Amino acid sequence: MAIPVATKRRGDSAILRRIWRLHFWVALFTAPTLLVLALSGLIILYTGPLDSLLNRNLVHVSQGDQTVPLDQQIAVAKEQVPTGYLFDAVTPPAGADRSTRVDFLDPDAPSYPHGESNLRQVFVDPYTGTYLGQRDALSGLVGFANNVHRMFGNDGPQIQLPSLGHLLDAEAYPDATIPVGVGNLWMELTACWILVLMASGLYLWWPRALESVKPLFTVRWGKGGRIRWRDLHALTGVVIALILICYVLSGLTWSRYWGENWRAFSSTVAPSAEVEAASTPAQLGDYDRLGRRIAWAATDESIPASAAPIGRVPATLTFADIDRIAKDENMVPGYAIIGPSDSTADGETTYGTYAVVNAWPQKLSEQRTLYLDQFTGATVANATAEQNGALSKATSFGIAMHMGNQWGILTRISATVACLGILTMIGTGLAMWWIRRPAGKTGAPGRASAVTRAATPKRTKVAVSVIAVTLGVIYPVFGVSLLLVLAFEALLDARLQARGISTEKDSAATKQESRPTGDIDGDDVPVGALQ
Repeated sequence: MAIPVATKRRGDSAILRRIWRLHFWVALFTAPTLLVLALSGLIILYTGPLDSLLNRNLVHVSQGDQTVPLDQQIAVAKEQVPTGYLFDAVTPPAGADRSTRVDFLDPDAPSYPHGESNLRQVFVDPYTGTYLGQRDALSGLVGFANNVHRMFGNDGPQIQLPSLGHLLDAEAYPDATIPVGVGNLWMELTACWILVLMASGLYLWWPRALESVKPLFTVRWGKGGRIRWRDLHALTGVVIALILICYVLSGLTWSRYWGENWRAFSSTVAPSAEVEAASTPAQLGDYDRLGRRIAWAATDESIPASAAPIGRVPATLTFADIDRIAKDENMVPGYAIIGPSDSTADGETTYGTYAVVNAWPQKLSEQRTLYLDQFTGATVANATAEQNGALSKATSFGIAMHMGNQWGILTRISATVACLGILTMIGTGLAMWWIRRPAGKTGAPGRASAVTRAATPKRTKVAVSVIAVTLGVIYPVFGVSLLLVLAFEALLDARLQARGISTEKDSAATKQESRPTGDIDGDDVPVGALQ
């Protein structure tokens, strides 16, 4: 049996009205975080050029004829840090006009999971061995942007949340809970609601007969006022929607809570190839630092052991020796060399290896760690992204796209467009609200009236419920927040009904739903009908 045209029109209008209200409130909640992410993301995207511009005295040197041995440069750097600071790694010059960077750790600095180690970076002229200066990895504009972009990670107040890895494999993940920084958890929650924001925005934009007068891919500049801002807002959102959704999904994979659970799930379902060599108790992720990150999929790699010497323990190779091998092995300039870490248990010593790690972020094809025997320099393992499991490889690809590295300049351009697009949408959204709001009122949409709720098709309610439940199961933090929102809505509705207050003027709503609707965003709808 065919649905009457008037009934279908009322149903479509009710859906649009409710989706528009959802879009408004989610935008209000997520806009501050989106603004911070877009601005800090733009800075991080151009870390290299900005670092060269703002810290030229540290990173640039005059090219000479001969370089000072790398170990001597490390010795110079050690003299410049406070007593007790621990040598962590050295990054040989990435180019002929670049300095050597030597990283140190404050022994009192909290490490994960209690905090994230902030490196002290010391710079040395490789040609003269002269000390150039030092800084904390999170100092300056770029450092501040990195700190803000991750909402201070696991630093600051924390809460304990259940570990999926422990449920999947208690032996591999012995801790039943994960300590999560409150700031990072807030970022994760907001990211999930941004997905709702984009989905509701796309629904409002989607062409339909009810809004036949609304343009899809043009901006009515001549109309001026709210109509112009509405068109620009919608067009910008549609252009960057796919990029932004991919950014949110890839960013969630290295959030502190969901990201750790995803890591455990992906390594269990699609494990990476194991290195066929004796290993030390250490993992490469133990050397993940603020200022020198380890690739996402490599953090769980066990560091292989050097071959156990027979008889007298030979001398360990120098960092200069390892640097020469790394160059011969065509490691990407900018790689870091992490020294070997030995451990003793039951009277037996396990000798670690040198780890030569390509700088992060990098293309998937450049994600590589070379493990070298500390006594002979022989390659114990050559770990690349090709050895990762399917889910880990897909995640690393998404992160490389997120960081603007995977496809070079093309990826960076798309990332820049996304950041600028976010700023445009926030600005146009504010302009639309300012113009639309009634005098003396906030212009915020109220709850739907009984008329609007009754006109909402049942199939739409079911579809939205299924999507919400699915998203809530995949992202539990979002699911909990959604339950809280629904509980608050129910409580508010009950209080209003007890007072006999209507959340919308039924007469106005009925009148609006009985006339043709041009644009639910307000081009042809009276302001009062959308309050």
